[in-house]
Amino acid sequence: MWGELDMIVRTKPLKTKLKETQTPLEDFMFINKDNFPVTKEVLFVRYIGIPTSIEDYIETILKIDRYFSSNRPTSPYIRLHRLEITSNVNDINRLSKIWENWQTILTNSFLDPNSLYQIPLCTQLDNDILEWTKKLAFRQILSMYQEIYPNANATLFKNFAIKFLSWLERYLPKLFYAGITTSISPKIVFIGDIKHHELLFLQFLSRLGCDICYMNPKEDIVNLYPEIKEYSTLYNCSTLYSNTVTIPDFLPAPDIGHTSLASMPDTISRSKMPTTAKPSSNLSKAEEFSYEQLAGLSNSVVMIKTYDDHDAILCSGSGVVIHSNGYILTNLHVLAGGHHFSVLYENETKEYITGNFVKYHQQYDLAVIKVDKNCTPLTVKTDDYLVRGQKIVAIGSPLGLFNSVSDGIVSGFREIDSIPMIQFTAPISHGSSGGALLDMFGRLVGLITAGFNQGQNLNLAVPSQKIYQFAQNFIEHTN
Repeated sequence: MWGELDMIVRTKPLKTKLKETQTPLEDFMFINKDNFPVTKEVLFVRYIGIPTSIEDYIETILKIDRYFSSNRPTSPYIRLHRLEITSNVNDINRLSKIWENWQTILTNSFLDPNSLYQIPLCTQLDNDILEWTKKLAFRQILSMYQEIYPNANATLFKNFAIKFLSWLERYLPKLFYAGITTSISPKIVFIGDIKHHELLFLQFLSRLGCDICYMNPKEDIVNLYPEIKEYSTLYNCSTLYSNTVTIPDFLPAPDIGHTSLASMPDTISRSKMPTTAKPSSNLSKAEEFSYEQLAGLSNSVVMIKTYDDHDAILCSGSGVVIHSNGYILTNLHVLAGGHHFSVLYENETKEYITGNFVKYHQQYDLAVIKVDKNCTPLTVKTDDYLVRGQKIVAIGSPLGLFNSVSDGIVSGFREIDSIPMIQFTAPISHGSSGGALLDMFGRLVGLITAGFNQGQNLNLAVPSQKIYQFAQNFIEHTN
């Protein structure tokens, strides 16, 4: 069928064939850069068991993490142990409409290749070959599903399709961002037991030219699909390990330069302006801080430097003290790829070194670390509402200028990847990420997260409600 489509549509899809390997992990870590091939070899390895000790097994995985972390953004890499499923009703409804359009084309008695070529399929890839391959591979996966589950009714089929579309939106931007062509093989490691629908997604990614390494220390995939069994290479290690294995989560390395959500428009949902809430009567009775008083709160805002395992600085950013026992809130992307971190407090020359990475949330872009130092925390706003036009102050370390203070207003409310964000005008720059966004009563209303490179003073912060949901066990309640 692919050959018939090639005769009508000018763009040729990527054709893949399985690469045999006797040294799967070494071959997986090889970064191959052909000259925009239309046919390429891909790895799809089932790496079962452990070769020596479980400690060596875990360290090998962490070495793979560090290797690809240092090679971003030219070599995309993600490590997974499950695929996230969206529960956002708006996203589900939107994906349902995409599926309805696709179903209309696929159920036609005469499949028009040009219609298939032109119909949108979630995030559009920059490379035409990959975009066309994505659509053909999606259709192939749907056919595989129907062959595997011949008795599945229309509802089950639709649920699978919508789940799959949500995975396309979530994971393709991490693997096929701007500049990624067929000459580059994105890398995916999946560790542990895998669900069959997730396995179909790995098959889909392989058809797009990704190298796949499925690792399970205790057993091979149960009830493996014949087609995937034929399309993958089994590598049995010397020992099966049935005990529970805990592997530290992979923290993707930060992108070069300041994180810019505007550079990733495909991950931004339609902007939503929530109903503007009424200001609390309690606030109207309180006395606002002066700018001098607000600037004095910078003692609770720190500079963070992230180091690799060779003590080289990966990036720097800001953080906010949320508990007097040394718990510091920052952005995940500030810490990403780090082996250890240093924290510098205002008016101190000592740097506090820590490897105590306490908690993170990838979607919120939030993380907590801990250092051995007592410091007064900021008060996290847990009541009242923000309104457009409300005055705010930003404190962070842009361009390494420790604890710079700027003022502005709340200019809007946006939804990015289903997460509500505060849009504000106070100027920020590289290094501001993880800094404090304060209201005029000195409360933390948001954590500075990103700026739009294409605009002036178009900046975003994670709202305090999400901060509280994420870190409530580490937030010290002060009066």
